[in-house]
Amino acid sequence: MLKHAIYQTGTLNSLLEAVYDGDTTLEYLASKGNLGLGALDAIDGELIICDGEFFRADANCRLNKLSKEDKTPFALVCNFQPSLSFELQSNSFADLEQQLLAQLPSLNLIYSFKIKGNFKQIDLRSEECTCRPYRRLIEILPDLQRTFSFENLQGTLVGVYFPSYLAQVNVPGFHFHFVDTKHETGGHVFGLTLSAGTVDVQIIHELDLRLIATPEFYKANLTRNITDEVTQVEKLRS
Repeated sequence: MLKHAIYQTGTLNSLLEAVYDGDTTLEYLASKGNLGLGALDAIDGELIICDGEFFRADANCRLNKLSKEDKTPFALVCNFQPSLSFELQSNSFADLEQQLLAQLPSLNLIYSFKIKGNFKQIDLRSEECTCRPYRRLIEILPDLQRTFSFENLQGTLVGVYFPSYLAQVNVPGFHFHFVDTKHETGGHVFGLTLSAGTVDVQIIHELDLRLIATPEFYKANLTRNITDEVTQVEKLRS
């Protein structure tokens, strides 16, 4: 069996501990894959990688192209080669997740997703950038984030699934970012109503993890139990 890999820079717990400046450029990230998601230095919006293009969703969930010199403190990317595909109907985010779970061969593996669909409604968020001295994400996100609800968009969900035993490394369960077909609107997804969609799934057996080589990463307390904080950060709304 061909074992597909996913590349990650930084860790979830380092991002929660205010390690907001990375040492990996988007040019280097592009050499590792064409589909993924993540954050940008200083938490300056959401990062979406779709079909080899790198987008930043600004604080208004408007997309712009990124420079190859831009850096990320937390991102993952793969060379997307679908392992399975299927059609779906979904009325809510919870319905979507349940339909995806029913198709996955094991909850102990990593998966990447590309879901193209028609969205009756989609709830997105992104953030203003933060400034030094950096504070922990749970403290600053309520003030930095902006949330929006859009109707009748066509586009692509770029997503990943990580098993719970890797919860210190990446968000356990599903994590989705969105880019519309016009490359105008995008961000982190926290709600949706999907009328119809096509799902491509890549089964991942290999995680290539690159740790950040900065004084902030070296000094960060990465032993904290972050379960509750991850839930709060993922579900935060204005």
